[in-house]
Amino acid sequence: MPKQPAYFDSQAAAAAALNIEIDDIREAKREGCPAFRSGRVYGKELVSWLETRALQNTGSAKLNGSGLEKGRSVIAQTIRGLSVCANLGLLTPEQYFDFCFTIVEAANDPELREVFRQTILNWLQLNFSEVAEAKARTAYPKIMSWFHSETKAQARRKDEEGDLEALLRRLNAQCGQLSSA
Repeated sequence: MPKQPAYFDSQAAAAAALNIEIDDIREAKREGCPAFRSGRVYGKELVSWLETRALQNTGSAKLNGSGLEKGRSVIAQTIRGLSVCANLGLLTPEQYFDFCFTIVEAANDPELREVFRQTILNWLQLNFSEVAEAKARTAYPKIMSWFHSETKAQARRKDEEGDLEALLRRLNAQCGQLSSA
């Protein structure tokens, strides 16, 4: 995770360095993201805008009409507000992490949890190089420990989903063989 420059000279350079799909960057520009000025792409503004949009999308998702939509929206607004406070220097990274972690744990919502994990990943990429990852572990052990364990858990969930999909394909194939016999 190399430390990122303040801006990139092209959308392609920003996409490669920030590990963001070029289509997402183009969409952000079309939607009026303020990170695009004078032919440059300002990385921190782009990442912050994309995180805010992800939280808004999570907050507006419809869930079975059970009242969780409003709760998600409130949680998303709270996380956005805390993020702004941290960016202004009113909260330390540890305080921001503790507040958001408490909220995300209490919400027990996988989508909000993933948005928070992505927020931490983006913060790490913007502030620490791969060489400095050890420095981040020393400076922010709680954040780094949670991030690593959450990333491993996400990988396990994806593996389990892949196993389930493979099982469904095999069952469908067997059902197809039975119906043709």
